[in-house]
Amino acid sequence: MSLRFVAVSLLLTTACVAGRPATTPSPSPYQSGEIGTAELRRTDAGNLYDAISRLRPTYFATRGVTSFLNQPPQEIVVVVNRTIVGGINELHGISPSAVRSVRRLSAADVFHITGRSAPSGGIELVFGP
Repeated sequence: MSLRFVAVSLLLTTACVAGRPATTPSPSPYQSGEIGTAELRRTDAGNLYDAISRLRPTYFATRGVTSFLNQPPQEIVVVVNRTIVGGINELHGISPSAVRSVRRLSAADVFHITGRSAPSGGIELVFGP
């Protein structure tokens, strides 16, 4: 009797654990994928900031303040031709039709590309048709 009870208990426990849905992690801005020309042109946005906000709102997510004493001048930097050109406000003055691709960069990616620190990462723009 006790062997049968143990076997049934084990079977039910296994079924309960196997039937649990897996939790889905929150999307990372770095895993959201590159935004290409076709996607940018499909938006009716007047500037690149609005286009990115509609297509990949997580691109503008940050992990919060990294230091109370030495706050960076820009939260997220914009990188063009391996150079930091400013913060995300730069995107308000760029037409989506002028950009070939947009990619979210981690802090390590920005440092590797530009040699400069950007604790909140960056957004890389490639211009072209």
